[in-house]
Amino acid sequence: MQQHYLDHTNPANPTPAPNPAAGTTNGSTLDEDWLLIAGIVLAFSQLGFGFLEAGSVRYKNAQSIVIKVFLGMCLTVLIYWLFGYGFSYGDDFGTYFMGGTKLGAYNWAATEAQNDYSNFVFKATLSCIGVSIVSGGAAERLTFLAWGVLALFYSGFVSPAIVHWTNANGWLTKLGYKDLAGSGFIFYSAGVAALVVTVVSKPRKYRFDPNSTLNFQPFSSIYVAFGTVILFATWMFINGGQIQSGQSTPYVQGLVAVNTLIAGAAGGFWSFVIRYLTKETTSLFSISRGILAGLVASSAAAHESQIWATSIVASIAGIVYTLTATALPKVKLDDPVQVVPIFLHGGFIGVLFTGLLDVNGGLFYGKGMKLVGCQLLGLLIITVWVAFFVFFILIVLKGFAVLRIDSDAEVAGIDKEKCNYEAISFSNEDPQQVNIIKSVSY
Repeated sequence: MQQHYLDHTNPANPTPAPNPAAGTTNGSTLDEDWLLIAGIVLAFSQLGFGFLEAGSVRYKNAQSIVIKVFLGMCLTVLIYWLFGYGFSYGDDFGTYFMGGTKLGAYNWAATEAQNDYSNFVFKATLSCIGVSIVSGGAAERLTFLAWGVLALFYSGFVSPAIVHWTNANGWLTKLGYKDLAGSGFIFYSAGVAALVVTVVSKPRKYRFDPNSTLNFQPFSSIYVAFGTVILFATWMFINGGQIQSGQSTPYVQGLVAVNTLIAGAAGGFWSFVIRYLTKETTSLFSISRGILAGLVASSAAAHESQIWATSIVASIAGIVYTLTATALPKVKLDDPVQVVPIFLHGGFIGVLFTGLLDVNGGLFYGKGMKLVGCQLLGLLIITVWVAFFVFFILIVLKGFAVLRIDSDAEVAGIDKEKCNYEAISFSNEDPQQVNIIKSVSY
C-alpha cells in the first residue's frame, strides 16, 4: 500500500482545505472532522512543552517557565485570530508577501470547499507550538513583559509571513520548496528565533563563571520524559493533520503515522547510543530530546519518504542532537531547554534531506539538484527573515530596559520573586529535606 501511494505525485503543502469535490459530502465531513480533531489534540502539546521546559530549568524557575508557555499560548491564539490567520492564509492580491483578508474572522467561510473554523483551530494550535519552542530560548532570563511582546510579534507577524510563503500557493512552494508539516516553517523558524533570544539575552547569571558555586542542574529528567511522551503522541497529529484529504488519498494517513513513529524511535535510540559511546553513561534527558529531534526531522516529508529514508534522517537528527548538545556549553551558549540542537538542527536536517530523499524530487531518486537548491533557499530565507526581526524587537526591548529580569530575582528565583511562591509547596515537610531537594538546582 505504501508503494502504491508513493508512486503518485502529491503536493508538497496541501491547501487549507483540499477536500473532495462537491457532491461527496460524507468524505468532506470526515476530512473536516479529522482536521478539527487534530487541532484539538494539538492543544495538549502545550502540556508537553510545559513538562519539557519545567524539567529543563532549575527548580526555582519551574513555575515561571510554564507560565510563559501558557501566556504564549493565550497571546498566540488571540493574535492569530486577529491577524496571524489572515496574514498566513488570506488573499495577498498578487503581492506574494502576506495575506490581507480573513483578519479578525471577517468573511470566514464554512463550505464544502473551505472551512475556516476547523482550519483556524488546527493552524492556531500549530502556531502555539512554534511560540512555545521560542520560550525555551528565553528560559530563566526574560521578563514577562518582554516575553509577551516577543510572543505577539513572532506569532502575529514573523511566523505568518513564512507560513504564507510556504503554503500551497506561496511563492517558495511554487519555486519547488517542500515542507509538509513544519520542519522549516515551524520548527527551524522557532529554533532560529530561540537562538537569537539566547544570544541577545546572554547566559544566565554566573552560568559560565568558574568561581561560582551555583548549581545549574535541571529540575527533573522525569518531567522532560513526561513532556516527550505527550509530544510524541501529539506529533502524529502535527504531521497527520496536514493531510486534509484522507478520503481521496487513502494510503497517505497511515504512511505519515508510520514515518512519524519510526522517526521518534530512531532519533531516541541513536541519541542513547551516541551518549553511551561518548560518555559511557546513559541519560533520560538525552534519549528524550533525541526522540524530539527525530520527530522534528520527520515533519518535512513524512508523506513523500520511504520508511527506511525517514529512519536514516531521524537517526542523523538524533546523533547531531547529542553531539551539539555537548558542544554548545563549550562555546558558552546557554540553552537549558536545548532548543538549538533539537529544533534548529533537527529542522535543518529535515528540510535539507527532503531535497535528497523525497521520492518525487529527491537527488537520490535521480531528480537532480533542483529540490536541494529550493530547500537551501528556503532555509536561507527563513534564517534571514526570523533573525532580523527577532533581533530588532529584542534590541528595542533591551533599549527600554525591560528585556531581562533583574539580578536579584534571577539569583533568588523568578518563582519566588515574581510568582509569589515556588512550583511545589513543602510547607508540611521537614525543613532539612526541603533544603536537600532545593539544593539540587539552586
